[in-house]
Amino acid sequence: MSIYTFLDLFAGAGGFTEGMLLASSNTSCFQLVAASDIHPNACLTHQKRFCKQLGINYSFLVEDISSDSFVKNITEQISNQIGEACVDVIVGGPPCQGFSVFGKRNEDDPRNDLFISYLKVIEKLKPKYFVMENVPGLATMYGGKTIQRIHDEVSSIKSIRYGVNGPIQVNAADFGVPQLRERILFIGHREDMPPITKLTQNFITKRITVKEAIGDLAFLRTWETSSNYDINYPLSCNYQEESRIGRLFLKQGIERTNNELTNHEAAKHSPEVIARFAMIEQGKGLDSIPKALWEAHLHSSKKWCVRLHPDLPSFTVVTLPDDFVHYERHRILTVREMARLQSFDDTFEFLGPRASGGGGKGNKKRNSELPQYSQVGNAVPPLLAKAIGNALLQALEQSESKHGNNNNQQIKKNFTRKPLITEQLSLNF
Repeated sequence: MSIYTFLDLFAGAGGFTEGMLLASSNTSCFQLVAASDIHPNACLTHQKRFCKQLGINYSFLVEDISSDSFVKNITEQISNQIGEACVDVIVGGPPCQGFSVFGKRNEDDPRNDLFISYLKVIEKLKPKYFVMENVPGLATMYGGKTIQRIHDEVSSIKSIRYGVNGPIQVNAADFGVPQLRERILFIGHREDMPPITKLTQNFITKRITVKEAIGDLAFLRTWETSSNYDINYPLSCNYQEESRIGRLFLKQGIERTNNELTNHEAAKHSPEVIARFAMIEQGKGLDSIPKALWEAHLHSSKKWCVRLHPDLPSFTVVTLPDDFVHYERHRILTVREMARLQSFDDTFEFLGPRASGGGGKGNKKRNSELPQYSQVGNAVPPLLAKAIGNALLQALEQSESKHGNNNNQQIKKNFTRKPLITEQLSLNF
């Protein structure tokens, strides 16, 4: 078994990490060496999952990637893990607020230049591949100048030559994620590696619907919290079963012995809000509320709010929980339901504050505290990341077969694994 190493930058809660660890073939898999994010709450969630729960020995650096010391610090942490400052793959989804068509576009937004800091890490570590994930708005931003700048900056790396393919357009729904989440990818390859131009791995023809994703969790009403599944809402499809068992647990042969349901807490809506939600039609927004009721009783300053349709994939999951109304219950989704729509399974627990209050996009605490809803909404869906990881593995194996060399055995020897921590409860379906 060939083991290829990876570094996850802008890691957040760990969606990309989860997907890379899910990726595998008969002869190879990925090993996490290090991850980084600026938010301490992202570190809490990430390490609870991958260090404490799955027993992976890796480093997590809480630091701004644009700081002067970042490249030095991340390099040292990687060297401490595997004895040398190199990884096979670097992945990351730089924050997209400056690029998104939903937010205010600002050509001078410093977040638009975070990919430059990302490339500095690549120039230092010289990975075989790197991946950048972002929103579709980046492709047309400033008349295409941003795309050209990315290609120009990659070409300007001096220590070693890289090519980059992108933007590669993908929709997470085509890879088993129950959500119409369009994204673009840039996949860079070192000059001695074969390029990756598209994703064909894990492509599905029948998309997962909202009800298939969260139907077994629909027992929760507003103001309620539950730490257990409800026997009156049994499993109805493979997606729900895999979500309860845990996809990484299943892949690694770990039996889930904990039946606790985490992050499943309903909001405490007022009667007026509940009445407003009750009048929104499935698959439609606030404009589906009868005009007379809207003007007389249910008027709100909120501009966008949609009730999910049970028989369709979800719209794009975002960080604002009150953008979506449950298809059956008159409430917003819980963190666990949002996580299911992102393809996180139920063994993945999100830590930190559940939410950071109202205020819409102007709520600064949402950016500083990174509450659970933001951790979910910002994440790369694990099943999309799995497809990316499988494409990378295929290319890495192709190169290894062609050149007949494998430098991963010494790295494999340098890895240690912490004892697995599990909680002893039975899982009943």
